[in-house]
Amino acid sequence: MESTEELKALKQENSKLKLEARLRKSLASELERQKSLVQEAKVEADAQRDKLQKASEQLSRYLSPQICEKIFSGAEFSVKSARKKLTIFFSDIAGFTTLSEQMEAEDLSNFLNFYLTNMCDIALKYGGTIDKFIGDSLMIFFGDPDTKGAQEDAIACCEMAMEMLSFLESNQQHFQDMYNFPEKLEIRVGIHNGLCNVGNFGSAQRLDYTAIGRAVNVAARLEQAAPKNSILVSSAVRNLIKNKFETSSPIEVKAKGIDKPIASYVLTRQDPLNVKVIKELDGLKLEYDPNKIDKNKLLEIIGELEN
Repeated sequence: MESTEELKALKQENSKLKLEARLRKSLASELERQKSLVQEAKVEADAQRDKLQKASEQLSRYLSPQICEKIFSGAEFSVKSARKKLTIFFSDIAGFTTLSEQMEAEDLSNFLNFYLTNMCDIALKYGGTIDKFIGDSLMIFFGDPDTKGAQEDAIACCEMAMEMLSFLESNQQHFQDMYNFPEKLEIRVGIHNGLCNVGNFGSAQRLDYTAIGRAVNVAARLEQAAPKNSILVSSAVRNLIKNKFETSSPIEVKAKGIDKPIASYVLTRQDPLNVKVIKELDGLKLEYDPNKIDKNKLLEIIGELEN
């Protein structure tokens, strides 16, 4: 009788051990499966992150950094605008249509990419919002989505414009050497400060972040009336930057679509500006500021590189 009971107990213990073994095996399999799922999820997350990073980089080529930042921060975008005081900048290359007809298509394309890239670099340096390219023309504004106040925005815009002119003046030889530019590159710049409607305009499917209004039209007309390689500013801008810049005597601009003549001034500056000069050869790209380094020192540095 005792043997029967013992045998029964042993069978029960054996069954229990087998069950525990099966459970351990099943648990190990499940843990391995979960581990595999976690690894797959990590790989997928990494791929999605890389994809999002690439999308962000691509998007930043089409929109101003300020707008990209808002998009990726999760900010809501709708068809809305606000009334704000902006400083608006327009520029274009004097006689560009004629010049472009004298250039090979590849040289023209490479030149425009180089020119607009450097103009945008300067604009971003001073905090400008790059609105749009219109061929060789640029529209930039200060005051939205970020602002430092009307006066500081106007000063930053004028500083930006002066640096753009200085950059072009210092790189005339580069334009001829690298892009076969047929003659001296000259631009016109117009700057005005005034109230605009700024924000998102368009449809539910596609929005354009821009500024519209009379102030934008005035800035565009000033650019058209500006002398070559000059910056023409309105009296509204002059009043904001007069402690930082000098200006010419007033010039009346009679512009199409503007009911009254526009009081304007050619901008000059009071303090020296850093200038970037670029020289490119096969395997070498040199950038320097001629105000900070003289020619002899530059030749000395090049000599050291050769040795």
